[in-house]
Amino acid sequence: MPKFIYKAKNGPVKEVEGELLAEDRTSALARIEKMGYHPVWVREKDSNASETAAGTAAFVSRRDVNVFTRQLAGLIKSGIPILRALRTVGEQSTSKRFRSIVAHMELSVRDGRMLSDALLEYPTLFPELYVNMIRSGESAGALDEMLYRLAEARDREDELRNKVRTAMAYPMLVLIVGFITVFVMVTFFLPKIADLFRTLSSLPLPTRILIRVSELCSRYWVWVLVPLGLALAVLKRMMSGKRGRHFTDSVKLRLALIGGFLKEADVARFARTMALLVRAGVPVEKALALSGRTLNNTVLRDEIEAVRRNTVEHGQSVADGLARNGAFPVFARNMIAVGEESGRIDESLVDTAVFYEKEVDRRIALGTSLIEPAMILVVGGVVGFIVFAMLLPILTVSSSIQ
Repeated sequence: MPKFIYKAKNGPVKEVEGELLAEDRTSALARIEKMGYHPVWVREKDSNASETAAGTAAFVSRRDVNVFTRQLAGLIKSGIPILRALRTVGEQSTSKRFRSIVAHMELSVRDGRMLSDALLEYPTLFPELYVNMIRSGESAGALDEMLYRLAEARDREDELRNKVRTAMAYPMLVLIVGFITVFVMVTFFLPKIADLFRTLSSLPLPTRILIRVSELCSRYWVWVLVPLGLALAVLKRMMSGKRGRHFTDSVKLRLALIGGFLKEADVARFARTMALLVRAGVPVEKALALSGRTLNNTVLRDEIEAVRRNTVEHGQSVADGLARNGAFPVFARNMIAVGEESGRIDESLVDTAVFYEKEVDRRIALGTSLIEPAMILVVGGVVGFIVFAMLLPILTVSSSIQ
């Protein structure tokens, strides 16, 4: 059983320090309170709580953070003090790693730090946008409301992200399964049957093509797959760099079916995030910078940064900067312009986000209805050719005998 050291208050002035054995930090806190003390801090002996908690941040899921945000909002709205709310949320978490992080945040707040400052220690879990929203809520005395807004925004972002991933993953999965099926048939199954066909004097052209492809694959498949794998690895490495990523993203935006879909998803994410920040009282220039970092496409991200640096910093409007660069859709630019002119840019941004979220749903439904039969035709056509080429000699021999 681990040993914990603690510092606690015994009355309004007197402080005590000591050690105790407990299963975990929560049990140690409970034992200290049973002794009649008010804990100031508790940490495992011979360990640095901050480093331990920070080291586990990489293993915490996004869903844990979303649940934490929503539960903390509900507890604070009910009038529960922040320290007790943090402890309650930590105890309810199903993730042992995240409980450790929340416990350390509770310790930081108990030592007099603001919650937003405590969150800064975990940038992988709580990005700059999240921390700024919390800080705005603390300054305005509306932390519960800001947490609710954050929870809603993160849920919508996750929903949109899952839709995009599902729409992109389905055709890739079908193609991969189809390729593996055809490769196994041609490389390992057909060579055994091809020996039967060689006894015939002449074979139809489709059968000869199939046998030749099968021989090449069965003899040289290693020399095909290994260079292909190396080429893909090198290409992936090149595209992971800044220039390669920018080139890939620019190509994606130009693709006939995928480009508009990816752009609309990013615009919806940007508009929703910026509306949240503007409503929280974050200045437009800073809101623009934070919102731009949520974009997946580097071309659009660079455009937002250029608008902030070249336009907004010089006192011009966001819509003017977007119109000058031209990568954002016309409708989005016009909605932002109307919002700036009317002084209700947050409402215009929400309307823009809703519009493009619906467009993404529409494109996903349309794309699925088109891609599904197309994939079936492609894979079915290849498999059908293989079956036809295998049966054709048999049918030819049967007809000649008759």
